[in-house]
Amino acid sequence: MLRRVDIAYIVGLEARGLSPHARRVVESGQIELCEWTNYTLALRFQAAAMGVPFLPARGFAGTDTFKHSAARRLTCPFTAEKVSAIPALWPDVAVIHVHEADCYGNCRIRGTSVSDYHLARAAKKLIVSCERVISNEAIRSDPTLTLIPFYCVDAVCHVPFGSYPGNMPYEYYSDEEHLRQWLSVERDRDAHRAFIERYIFSVEDFRNYLELCGGDERMETLRQQEMFPGDV
Repeated sequence: MLRRVDIAYIVGLEARGLSPHARRVVESGQIELCEWTNYTLALRFQAAAMGVPFLPARGFAGTDTFKHSAARRLTCPFTAEKVSAIPALWPDVAVIHVHEADCYGNCRIRGTSVSDYHLARAAKKLIVSCERVISNEAIRSDPTLTLIPFYCVDAVCHVPFGSYPGNMPYEYYSDEEHLRQWLSVERDRDAHRAFIERYIFSVEDFRNYLELCGGDERMETLRQQEMFPGDV
């Protein structure tokens, strides 16, 4: 279903390792790969949000990732130094999970947001999922907490635990056991197919997926791990 993937990190799960299945697909040559570092992909969203065609970066050149990217080398007109030109990226659709949003799409995010600010302003269409829907009066009570304003948003979906199996800062910890299981089964094609059939293709909705992963009891454990890590 995919001919080309424009991506950073090729489905890496930080300290947990790389996705064996993603690596298998990429190394097989089934898809073309346009590759970026996490930082340069973030720069692409920032450039789009600023309305400029590219942003310069000092690093990145001289790597294999640069060779497989769409970046270019330019000479700075002010210093005559070589810089990497990172092209802007305007996604057709983006999905961002936030802590709180009102019905109009004004969103609050706690903790490190990485590229959310720029992605929200770069995407042509933006879907927001949120832990909680709050009133517009609550939003107006402290406008400085609004990171994504309503005029960037096309749809708001109430999806508690929407970052699962990843973490949501100050809400719940990542399900490391489930993530290890995911990476483990990917090493075997048949086991991987059975896994995604059970946890993705056969579920009725996201709530059904959470029930398969332990339901409310598991979610509460992850919430306690995030709130009181030293007590778990």
